[in-house]
Amino acid sequence: MSSRLKESEVLKYAFYMIASGIGIAVPMSYAVIYFTDQLMISAAIVGTLLLVARIIDFAVSLSAGAIMQKANLKWGKYRSWLLILRWVVLVGISLQFLNTSSLPLGMRLIIVTLGYFMLHFSMNFIALAQFGVLAVMAGTSMEDRTRLSTRASQASTIGRIITSASVIPIINYFTPIVGSANAYLVVAAPFALIMVIGAGVMCKAAEPYDQQGAEAKVGRPTVTVRDMVDSVITNKQLLILVLTNTLSMVAGQAQMGIAAYYFMYVLGNFTLMAVAMTISTVFGFFAALIGPQIGRRLGKKRAMIFGLFISFAASITIMFFASASVTIYIVITCLRSIGMYSYMCFGQNYVLDAAEYGYNQTGKDSRTVAMSMNNIPIKIGFALGGALGTFGLSLIGYTAGMAATPEFISSFMWIFGGIPAALYLVATLVMQFGYKITDEDAARYAAENAARRAAIATPPPPTV
Repeated sequence: MSSRLKESEVLKYAFYMIASGIGIAVPMSYAVIYFTDQLMISAAIVGTLLLVARIIDFAVSLSAGAIMQKANLKWGKYRSWLLILRWVVLVGISLQFLNTSSLPLGMRLIIVTLGYFMLHFSMNFIALAQFGVLAVMAGTSMEDRTRLSTRASQASTIGRIITSASVIPIINYFTPIVGSANAYLVVAAPFALIMVIGAGVMCKAAEPYDQQGAEAKVGRPTVTVRDMVDSVITNKQLLILVLTNTLSMVAGQAQMGIAAYYFMYVLGNFTLMAVAMTISTVFGFFAALIGPQIGRRLGKKRAMIFGLFISFAASITIMFFASASVTIYIVITCLRSIGMYSYMCFGQNYVLDAAEYGYNQTGKDSRTVAMSMNNIPIKIGFALGGALGTFGLSLIGYTAGMAATPEFISSFMWIFGGIPAALYLVATLVMQFGYKITDEDAARYAAENAARRAAIATPPPPTV
């Protein structure tokens, strides 16, 4: 099916991605340091709190799809969650950066935990609703699905450039005016309000496509909880995709989690990290323009294989050659981003294709549940990837403030580049030999599923 969306509608969807990235930038990057340095909560308590909170958050993310699949709220199946929970996110972010340093420790922990839960629980549903909005806006048009996801990927890059260049300078500007403990809130709350506005803009664009009660009017067969569970565990293509993305996320987070040690102990200059991040982030914008062109030519499956293999090759190169030069590291990181954007431009279309595949095979529409599995690799990646990097440091004898010996540097580079390379290679092989959905298959599944829903919705002719 050809394109049906106006460019203005696509841009409104993309605007939300910029706004969302800006909205959650402060809590995602600076919450921990705020808790420890401004609220005076010990690192041990913060670490324990985050561990427990992330376990609960993981459980919520697993249930989000089933809840959204069953619900049919006032302003549309997907838009309703965005319109409601954007305000919960705003309050949650504000609570996390509220200056409670004068309160007893117990009260500080309660307020911080409440804010964390309001933000992260809501984002599980908001992220899933965003996927659903893409699906209903694009319909069965593979062209529109790609247009939306590509613009979203490019917009997210713009958001990262804006926040990386602005958050710290703005906090520093307000610190002498309102104090360091209040400066974070002065930045975090207005940024979160931008996300609120962005969600409203996207929901307005999606309004003609996600009407109130649309799912209920169709009259399709009841989908039970057992059907929802089966829609995941029997969907081999979805499981292959989740495994591939999990391996990739663990690799990326393992490398990112110990990147600071690379600059501090291997290169001996921590300030180079800011230089490298700035250059790679800015280049990411150009990669977001180049990569999708490669991806469109390759198709979704081959684009992901290409991108994962590039990440594997980049990690191997970092391991062998980046220990002596930050220039090599920066060049490799920039080139890798082109490979990553060659498949990241398709975004949630991978999991949407797998969801359409499952619906096509079973006749039961549990696509929302299948789409919710897109959050699982992210959750596991953050938890396992971070632990993998720090555990590797302990194995090679790292101690704070140590003098880096040649032996330590060599061992560190094996962890920094070698472990991620192995994970990227396995992910490449899993995708190559396990994933079977072609772009043509995906278009056929979507068209057949739409026809099935239309047939169910059409009342039978009156009998004479």
